[in-house]
Amino acid sequence: MMGAGLVRTGLGRGAASAARLGVAIPPVRGKLLRPLTAFSLASADRRESLGDRFWFGCLAVQMAHEASLQHDDVLDSGFGRRNAATLLAREGPGAALLRGDLYLTGSYRVAGLTGSDGFLADFMRAVEETVRGERMQGELGAAEDPGAVYEEVVRAKSGALFGAAAALPGWTGDVAAAAGAPVLPDTLREVGIELGAFYQLVDDFLDYCPADDTGKAKLQDFNNRIWTSVLGPRGVAWFDRTPGEAVAEFFRAGSAGAGRRSMAELAMERLEARGSALVERLHGAGSGAELVDIVTGWIDRCGDAAGAGSGVGVTVPAVLPERPRAAAATTVSRIATRALALGPPSQWGRFFARNSRSFSFASALFPPEERRVVREIYTFCRFTDDLVDNSGEPAVRLHETLDVWAEIASSAYQGHATGIPLADVVMGRMAEMRIPFALASELIEGVRMDVEPHGYPSMHDLRRYTHRVASVVGAWLTQAFGVRDPWVLERAHDLGHAMQLTNIVRDVGEDLEVGRIYLPADRMAFHGVTAESLLAMKARVQGGGRADRGYVALLEELMASADSAYAAAYEGMPFLPARFRRPVAVAAQVYRGIHERVRANGYDNLNRRAYTTLRAKIILGRQGLGRLARAPGHPEFAGAR
Repeated sequence: MMGAGLVRTGLGRGAASAARLGVAIPPVRGKLLRPLTAFSLASADRRESLGDRFWFGCLAVQMAHEASLQHDDVLDSGFGRRNAATLLAREGPGAALLRGDLYLTGSYRVAGLTGSDGFLADFMRAVEETVRGERMQGELGAAEDPGAVYEEVVRAKSGALFGAAAALPGWTGDVAAAAGAPVLPDTLREVGIELGAFYQLVDDFLDYCPADDTGKAKLQDFNNRIWTSVLGPRGVAWFDRTPGEAVAEFFRAGSAGAGRRSMAELAMERLEARGSALVERLHGAGSGAELVDIVTGWIDRCGDAAGAGSGVGVTVPAVLPERPRAAAATTVSRIATRALALGPPSQWGRFFARNSRSFSFASALFPPEERRVVREIYTFCRFTDDLVDNSGEPAVRLHETLDVWAEIASSAYQGHATGIPLADVVMGRMAEMRIPFALASELIEGVRMDVEPHGYPSMHDLRRYTHRVASVVGAWLTQAFGVRDPWVLERAHDLGHAMQLTNIVRDVGEDLEVGRIYLPADRMAFHGVTAESLLAMKARVQGGGRADRGYVALLEELMASADSAYAAAYEGMPFLPARFRRPVAVAAQVYRGIHERVRANGYDNLNRRAYTTLRAKIILGRQGLGRLARAPGHPEFAGAR
């Protein structure tokens, strides 16, 4: 049996014995890194016959760790872990604190079952150090030298329990030997403390890496204004940024001199050096290969996350998620009634065909199963948009509706049945595919931007909107087809941006009627276009007049910007799965064909809606397939096709 299997079996045996004594035992789950540390530092010839004393010690450490997780969630507003809702999120802080206390008090009883006074003293000290580290963490921001305090924090908060686990085989007589002599508990403890500290450094690094799925929300440290070693010399002023700015700067090379390394690169260099030193210490302590492999795996994982950077379609929440509030029953009922009116999933194709003729046309190229997945995602996105579009309801009620819909979607993603098939099916599949919920959350926030008239000073400002309502959908669909390559996902972002710009050009008149203008204000001013001139031109063109030259130039500029994004998107299409790339290429070209219809209508998008006929869609679809065949391809695989 492999090491992890032996650890689970041994812990299970210890847990059964302790439960018979009335101790509240947490489920044996997760990575079990601390028990695995103790197991790996035991003598190789004893690992398959370790006794109850050893396993009671492992169980005590694991219980104290589980207790600390419950308490950490309350301190750090941790509502998700291991891609599931925490007890705090489900039942509140009281339940989380009580569960943590039960595990912690029980862990002392289990530690006493080892019969080792040395281990019991080690264990009690480790628990005290863990609590001390938690308290000190809150003082980091005020420290003159946060780096020095941080080192003490991670050795206490994260290292202490690893240290107790590492020393366990020394206390139970199961210790490995190095250079012919048994390794003493004090030596083992120091190795364990360093292992735990390094584990915390890895976790803190990955918290800034959207590309890595740790099973919990990103930027928790940033949103809680907690200083960690990845910040290097930066102090508390770092937290004055927005989360998006923080991630961008973390991966951006410095501006002072060519080739200056980014924060991520510098932090990765420190991690690699410390990890290499840790591996040497593990070898010196007689560690088994599994523990060394875990450490090197952590280093590789950080390297992969650093290489992927920030542009992978995983958006960062603007603030930490709050505990879901009790939704108003009437709002839930209203949403449920609208969602149930869509019928069962088998009927969602009608909704799809009615609301997206261009994409529905292209989706005919999908095999049935893939077409169903696309249809489900589209239906969720369009339903979300329809919750606020043309409703006539006051803004405060629309905001409440979106709040409740976000709660429903989040609950479904976490595996709870909501009774609303649209949420349960689509969010359940999203979680099953390990697609970050942040994409659905960002979509909802994008729709929220439509609740009240909202101007966009520049194309840069408009890009935030198109990212939320369209680019995240491209990333969602792409990941649903198994693609995680950052470069390809960026091309999916480009396609969403391009299609949304096409929408904006097509719908200027319809948007104007409901008081919305999506045209960038600086470009409007450059071309001499104002809200008043749009209204005047609308009436004049309807009476047979022509669109103003400045307005035509503005539309052409926006369409050129969209064309550039379409071109970037086509570069990524050859690297999509075969069953996905052809429909996407067709959909992109059919959508882009709306530009020609706007021109054919004399740029009258103020009174007329541009659309492509079925014959035109067929012609455009063929052009899209031809363009796909000529796409240059991924820069890392140039010439491979």
